[in-house]
Amino acid sequence: MLNTRTSEITGNLTNLHSLVRTALTKAMKAFEDLDLDLAEEAGAVSTQVEKLHQQIEELVFNTVSKYQPEGIELRRLITYNNTSGSLRRVGQYAEKIGKIVEYCEDYDHFKELESLPYLADLAISAIDVSMRAVLDEDLSEIGELEKLEAQSDREAVDMFQEIADYLSRRRDISELAMYYIIIGRYCERAADQAIRIAESATYMITGERTKLGLMYHEDPESMLD
Repeated sequence: MLNTRTSEITGNLTNLHSLVRTALTKAMKAFEDLDLDLAEEAGAVSTQVEKLHQQIEELVFNTVSKYQPEGIELRRLITYNNTSGSLRRVGQYAEKIGKIVEYCEDYDHFKELESLPYLADLAISAIDVSMRAVLDEDLSEIGELEKLEAQSDREAVDMFQEIADYLSRRRDISELAMYYIIIGRYCERAADQAIRIAESATYMITGERTKLGLMYHEDPESMLD
C-alpha cells in the first residue's frame, strides 16, 4: 500500500533528521574543543547520514515506479526526496567540519568561540522548523524559519568582519582564521538548506512554488521585533 510506503519514508526522514542534528552538534563541539576523537564520531554519524539518504532515495523512486501516484501524493514523495537530499548536504558539512579539526591539531583558538556555535545552533533550529513543515504538513512556522535564516546570514557577516579585524593586527593566525570562515559558511549553508526544505514543503502542501528567505533580508529592522 502507498500509505505504508509513505509511513516508512517519513520514519526514515525522522531518523535522518536526528542523525544530522547529532552530526552537526558533534562536529561543532569537536572544533570548539579541537577534539579529534569527537571529530571522528561526527564523521561516523555523517557516514550513517549518507547511507540512510540512499535508502530513502531508493524507497522514493521504487514507490513512484510501483504506485505511480499523482497530485499531492506525488508532490509528497518529491518533497521527501528533496528533503533527504538537503539533510544529506548538512551531514556533509558536518563531516567537513570534522576534517578541519584534524588540520588544526597543532593550533589553539586565538579567540573565544561564540559566533560559530551560535551559527550551528541557528542552523539546527532552522532545520527543526523546516522538518516540522514537511512531516506535519504545517506551514505556520515559515515566518520564524525565515527569521532564523536571516539571523544566520547576519551573524556570519559580523563574524567575517571580526576575523578581518583580527587579521589586520595579527599575521600568525591566517590559517586558523581561514578555517573559522569556512566553518561559518558551512553553518550558513546549513540554514539555507532549511529554507530549501521549507520551499519543498510549501510546494507539497499548496502545489505552488514559493521563494522563501527574502522577508527579513528586505527589512533589516524587522529582525529586532
